[in-house]
This record gives sequence, C-alpha cells and structure tokens, in this order.
Amino acid sequence: MRVTVLTGGATAERAVAFASAAQIVAALRRRDHDVHVVDTCTGLLDEAEEAQALRGAVGSAPPSVEELDEQERKMLSE
Repeated sequence: MRVTVLTGGATAERAVAFASAAQIVAALRRRDHDVHVVDTCTGLLDEAEEAQALRGAVGSAPPSVEELDEQERKMLSE
C-alpha cells in the first residue's frame, strides 16, 4: 500500500511531530508499505531530508519564533 505521512508544521510542536512520524514511518515500512513523508511546511521530503527530519529525537527547547516564522513564510511562498 502507498501511504503518505504528514508531519512537521510551523508550531512549537514540530519536533514532537517528527519524532512521532519517525515511529509511524518505521512501523509502516516494516510491513512493506511504500511510505512518503511530507513536511506540511516544506513539502515532500527526499531521502536525505527525511533521514535528517526523522531522527526521532525531541529537543529540550522548541524552535525560535523566528525559525517558525521563516518556515511558515517559505511554505506559503511555495
């Protein structure tokens, strides 16, 4: 089955969303599903971007408001 996992977003919960997505993506792939990951801020992730984003770790501090604003601007401009 082909599955698209939506994750990320331009909120303080971005890291949590990626950590959750990492677990979901891994479980789906173990079951031989064709999984694609879409960051709702930046779009479809290629292999390298996915590996970077889905490290599975949640940082101790949320991204800065400036970082979130920049990600949102980038998403909206695309």
